[in-house]
Amino acid sequence: MLRSTSLLLAVSTLCATVAGCDPVGDDVVGPEGGVVVSEDGRLTIDIPEGALDEPVEIIIEEADELPEGALGPAYEVLPHGTVFNAPVHVLYNYSAQGMDVADEEVGFVVERTDGWVELADRHVFEGENIISASALYLSTFCVVEGR
Repeated sequence: MLRSTSLLLAVSTLCATVAGCDPVGDDVVGPEGGVVVSEDGRLTIDIPEGALDEPVEIIIEEADELPEGALGPAYEVLPHGTVFNAPVHVLYNYSAQGMDVADEEVGFVVERTDGWVELADRHVFEGENIISASALYLSTFCVVEGR
């Protein structure tokens, strides 16, 4: 089950501001699960317990290629193709650093071999400017307008 968005935002903010905190941008996550946050705090990957069989270094980087209608940076989550035993939760804070868009105008997409595809179970946390969806593998994620 998705951890509270307030808790995830608090963890990502704390990690982004505390000196010496290493889970920002990249981290090793194992069978116990964990949370990895992009350096700017916009993208959070919440990996539940049991989703991985062995430790994997998860790296989040800004991607060079953007989908049409991108409202912010795209984030490449590596290593690409890592498959999970259970869905992971991907959260994107689209209000960070001046992004201002109505909740109903926000879509969440993932890059696949055949192009950008909308994530099927996207959920917008109204009033919090956060969108989330589930993923079974690592790829590149972005928030777009009007999907």
